[in-house]
Amino acid sequence: MIIAGPNPTIDRMIGLDRFDPGFIHRAEHVEARLGGGGVNAARVAVRVGARPTLITSLPSEDEPHLLDGLRAEGIEVAGVKVDGRTRVATILRERDGRTSVLHEPGAALDIAGWEAFGKLAVNRLISGRLLLCSGSLPPGAPIDGYARLAREARHAGCRCVVDAAGETLAATIEAREGIVVPNLAEAEGLLYGHSAEAVLAAETAERAEEVASGLLRLGAHLVVVTAGSAGAAWAEGGRSGGSGWVDALPVEAANPVGAGDSFAAGFTYHLEKRATLAEAVAGGVDTAASYLSGALSSFDAAA
Repeated sequence: MIIAGPNPTIDRMIGLDRFDPGFIHRAEHVEARLGGGGVNAARVAVRVGARPTLITSLPSEDEPHLLDGLRAEGIEVAGVKVDGRTRVATILRERDGRTSVLHEPGAALDIAGWEAFGKLAVNRLISGRLLLCSGSLPPGAPIDGYARLAREARHAGCRCVVDAAGETLAATIEAREGIVVPNLAEAEGLLYGHSAEAVLAAETAERAEEVASGLLRLGAHLVVVTAGSAGAAWAEGGRSGGSGWVDALPVEAANPVGAGDSFAAGFTYHLEKRATLAEAVAGGVDTAASYLSGALSSFDAAA
């Protein structure tokens, strides 16, 4: 499995009783680890038995720390050097489970840097392997960057899974490339625009199945929409198309941050093992459940 994760992060988890904007708080628990979509997916892929290669950016001020940390977790790394520091994501985790995340923009990766990044990924593809594009794009990268990688993967005889949101997700669908795996909020945001009511409403199979079909109408050819603790819906276009739903196993979530990345890793891993689409979705759902329970997460559940 090749994982393109161009925007690495230092996730700083802060546990506290309750977060009230505008007030001073005292942290009860603080922990930091390497993160970002690609790193999270690679970490989980290793823990389910895959041997991923992570293609990422290596900010100059943190390159040794990044390389040492990733390799210590058994992740093979190939990177493009960029100026600057690794972005920090501040994660506020309250006692009742509510989580707020503040993302910094990350070190810039210009067009020339993106081309070098893409070559690192594509040069490692061989027929039968899968490419997973995971996480946000750094400043300066082309909005259709993942669509370009998915096209190159297809030309190399490989499938590509794209786990992205916003303009990057829209550009991938518009290009009719890759297998897109957004979560329900990301998919509904693209189709309808976000609203407070939609975000707060319960995640259900009916909502996930509706937006999966909607993304097919936008141009996607294969879609998986994850719906948190409910499960995941999938839909495929074309003559051989179909749709389905996989229920999630009930688990008590230790930490939700990175659960979507874990689904993408598990789903891609099972596809690479030549599972059917339905089997791969079920495998991704099971992987996400294990992650949510804390079995595949390196963050302390107390955070």
